Amino acid sequence: MKILVAVDFSPVGREVAHAGYRLAKKIGSEITFFHCAPQTARFLQGYDIKAFVSSTGKDEQKKIGEMAKQKLHKIMEDVFAENGVAESLEIEEEVVFGEPGDELLKFAKEKKTDLIIVGYKSYSMIEHLLVGSTASKVARYAPCSVMIYRPDKD
Repeated sequence: MKILVAVDFSPVGREVAHAGYRLAKKIGSEITFFHCAPQTARFLQGYDIKAFVSSTGKDEQKKIGEMAKQKLHKIMEDVFAENGVAESLEIEEEVVFGEPGDELLKFAKEKKTDLIIVGYKSYSMIEHLLVGSTASKVARYAPCSVMIYRPDKD
């Protein structure tokens, strides 16, 4: 079984990483910790105008990617420290750029993922309409099963 764990750098995203790893460890599954970083030139998608893309944009994108890799790796270290390292598991980490829902779906399809684990954050209706919900998009269009992690509400 292949599990894809969507990790953002929020508190809920960290909880998702821990929950996904505990599940993978329990069932002996392959696991990929996945983060989608923002694309600095996203507003140019679909345009054939290259004049707007500067070398500084590319440099900034590279910096964002490196920071995202470091943060994701730190979360994974925290997960292993708290839950122990299962030497028998195949563990990967993946950082991509783009819109999180689209990139999760694309990666899951390409890698023939069996289960996607995403976190749920409650947004107001306005935020949901303007921003959308990665969890609902993934649940609706995923090529596999989806587990939506809901944090404890104290």
